[in-house]
Amino acid sequence: MDARPTQPQTTPPLDPRSYFGFTEWPFTNEIPVGKMWRHPALDELVDDLEATVSARWSAAVIAPSGAGKTALLRRLVERLPETRYRVADVKVTAVGNRDFYRGLVRTLGLQPVGTWPSLLDSLQSFARTLATSEARRLVVIVDEAQDMRPEVLSTLRMLTNFNLDSELVISVILVGDSGLDTLLHRPDMEALRSRLARVARLRLLSRPETRSYIDHRLDLVGARHQILDESAVEAVFDFSRGNLRAIDHLCRTAIGLAAQQTLDTVDAGLVTAARKRLP
Repeated sequence: MDARPTQPQTTPPLDPRSYFGFTEWPFTNEIPVGKMWRHPALDELVDDLEATVSARWSAAVIAPSGAGKTALLRRLVERLPETRYRVADVKVTAVGNRDFYRGLVRTLGLQPVGTWPSLLDSLQSFARTLATSEARRLVVIVDEAQDMRPEVLSTLRMLTNFNLDSELVISVILVGDSGLDTLLHRPDMEALRSRLARVARLRLLSRPETRSYIDHRLDLVGARHQILDESAVEAVFDFSRGNLRAIDHLCRTAIGLAAQQTLDTVDAGLVTAARKRLP
């Protein structure tokens, strides 16, 4: 006779998709641009940035972490047709001049060799060739720009200064948090600051906007009823303060807990429990 103790039977947690009848996982980053949540303030920022690039100028985007900078940039890039623009997105920021420009050159498929001034010359020559032979303009997006060394950030004014400003073939969009704002207001950044035609500031969501955002994300996955009750939405806002990334994490975790407990609705208690599970 087998004397080994019997292991307790465990039931695997329910999948929120099947439990709530969702078509896909809710509150993920995998969302097409056309299905992103919209609100007038964000639409205005996208319009302004598109107009700035169209006018051959440069800009900066300042926003707290989790405020939706990536979504904003995705919408902007969607507005820039490949027949007219070549977009290069670089995140090699906390490095010296040579490594920064090597990263940018590599992103464009060029040979990352030489000193940083020669790499800058290569970028300008590439942009001019792109403009003359293909009628396309180079747009350089520098993400997490608050981490850039001041001596590297200041050189970007030379990147846009081509033939004494007679040819505006490169637009630069600097993206970062309040640290970038601080950097740009240093006295030694005046030359670069003067080349920014627009400084867009992205804020966190208000309480009503948080409700609208949650409703939109649930509608996208085919929610059949109001999954989060009013107390849950209030709790999400109180914990997140309108931070989009925090809203996504809280809602996704709370909905998972509701499925595990076979509950049809998420209330403030589940949101609080979800918050305790997050970093």
